[in-house]
Amino acid sequence: MARRRKRAGLHPIDRLSSLPDELLLIILSFLPTLTAGRTSLLSRRFRHLWKASPSIDIELYPYYMKKPKYVAMFNTVLLSRKPSNPLLRLRFKLNCPDSFDLSHSFISSLLEHASSLGLRHLTIDGYWNFTPCIPTVFSITSLESLKLPICDSIPSGTTLTHLKSLSLCLNPTNSAQVERLLLELCCLEHLKLWVSSGVFSLSSLTIKKLELNFHSYSAVDSAASARLSMPSLNFLYVESTFFGESTYEHLPRIHGNIPLLRKSVINLSGIHPEHVAAVAQLLNCISHVEELSLHLMTWFNKYPFCNFLEPGKEAPSFSNLKHLDARMCFHEHNFEAVVSLLRQSPALQSVKLVHMVGLKRMKKK
Repeated sequence: MARRRKRAGLHPIDRLSSLPDELLLIILSFLPTLTAGRTSLLSRRFRHLWKASPSIDIELYPYYMKKPKYVAMFNTVLLSRKPSNPLLRLRFKLNCPDSFDLSHSFISSLLEHASSLGLRHLTIDGYWNFTPCIPTVFSITSLESLKLPICDSIPSGTTLTHLKSLSLCLNPTNSAQVERLLLELCCLEHLKLWVSSGVFSLSSLTIKKLELNFHSYSAVDSAASARLSMPSLNFLYVESTFFGESTYEHLPRIHGNIPLLRKSVINLSGIHPEHVAAVAQLLNCISHVEELSLHLMTWFNKYPFCNFLEPGKEAPSFSNLKHLDARMCFHEHNFEAVVSLLRQSPALQSVKLVHMVGLKRMKKK
């Protein structure tokens, strides 16, 4: 093929080399660091270019940390990095068993060096006892977004005055600390929480987007509730999967002050009759939205009940609702409830109804 092109006077155009370094660095920043490092084989120009990427995405696995080449690469991209080459994004993926000696002081030193480089976005993934490093994380004053694994303790008096996005796990041991933290974050706009159980209250004057992911493999107190006080909130996402037919997890009852809410996505799977009151409470809480995506799944052919409307009660009135996307099993009970909901929505402009077959039973081992 190359000979034919040469005979025809055709030459392949190297458009990649014609791009400026600034644009190439942006492209490299979307790649995991190990992948970006392989571009050093392309040409002399790329030999060191990847080292200046504003993003580091690296895995701290025992298998990798025992390899000299990996350690050398790690030192090059982070530990030897100078303040003249700022670091915007850092993602650690930790998967370290107890038998592997990865000290908290080592991780803290990495985070302190990243802080000196002007770090703005930090993501920590994986399974590891990260709690001892939390004070170091909350001392990085330049952070604008932060995602953390499970941590049991959150320090008070945070200095994260520029933080706009926060993602972490809310559990009974740190719910009060998270509530206090939200009051201290004066610029927070996006909050994503993985919630296990319990009663909690979330208050913020600045949050505009809230994502709640409820998860539990064991029975949750039926009195679980979530109170929201977020006068600036305009988007709410709620997701929950109930894992078994015999274990009745309870969706917390959500209520509160969210007057500016305009769009909501509700995605609940494995619903039981015990969940209907909480689902109805949630819909009443968001009844002033303009856009609603409602995805409700029950167990397959097990519970022919209306999964969002309590028996004997009227459907909520959605006076501002303009766009509805409902995905559920439209058996007789649900169909009548949906018709009632549509009648209570005078401003509707578009409706999308998708019939979904219920979840199949989980196989018993």
